[in-house]
Amino acid sequence: MQLSLCGAGLGAGKLSLLEFAELAARTGYAGIDFGISSAQRLADELGGATALSEKLLLLGVAPASFGLEVEWRRDDAAFTSGMETLAARAALAQQLGCDRCCTWMPSATSDDSSEWRTRTVARFTEIGKVFADYGVRFGLEWVGPHHLRAGGENQMGPNPTVWTLPQTLELIAETGQSNIGLLVDSYHCYTTGITEDELAALTDSQIVHVHINDAPVGVGPAGAKDGQRVVPGTGEIDLVSFLSGLRRAGYSGSIACEILAPAPVAETPDEAATLIRTALRGLGL
Repeated sequence: MQLSLCGAGLGAGKLSLLEFAELAARTGYAGIDFGISSAQRLADELGGATALSEKLLLLGVAPASFGLEVEWRRDDAAFTSGMETLAARAALAQQLGCDRCCTWMPSATSDDSSEWRTRTVARFTEIGKVFADYGVRFGLEWVGPHHLRAGGENQMGPNPTVWTLPQTLELIAETGQSNIGLLVDSYHCYTTGITEDELAALTDSQIVHVHINDAPVGVGPAGAKDGQRVVPGTGEIDLVSFLSGLRRAGYSGSIACEILAPAPVAETPDEAATLIRTALRGLGL
């Protein structure tokens, strides 16, 4: 597994994409999780995708995964508008040598559950087909924290959707797209009770990207809040087993530390990226 730098928890929101890549290079990361629109703007400034690729190559940093910008969770107009630029964004990703894009799914909705599923499967199928034309794999992330589910204290809606690994695999199967797979996050595995053996039963082709983070000591799976994550190795998630499951599955892609928290983990982006890199090294990464 190669380490990719994720902006969450770094306080790096004011950095340009090039500055972010430079941060990754000097703090020991092989790749970056990035925004595809930011990449397009930088490519335009530099004179094209080839120039951007050369910049990243000189830094020794690869574009590992980009976030989906199509508004698939909203109404038809927003979705259609996003789809108009998807092929161009996928083409840029292909030019940059990045073959992975991810999105997250709400665990509950205000819509009827069956209607949400039918619409979501149809939209993911359409997105997957566009990505397939450019060799891009599409990763879906389930959201596990109990407080966000239907009936939870901060529920995303009154009706349940998808919040477990098995449910996500079922939804992927319904799309019929072989390039759609999983974004596996240690926090969501923890809050839904996914074991090392269940991860090991997956295949490399099913896993598109991985996020690693930790839960505060003492909260337990049912009490772990989505925006209160901590640095890997400082909490109560068994990350050794999590990583062992991924290795047994043969996962060969990138892994990024995503710490969703009220404040950055250190005073500066450099200090935060270095602290996280040291913590991941302690886990054998």
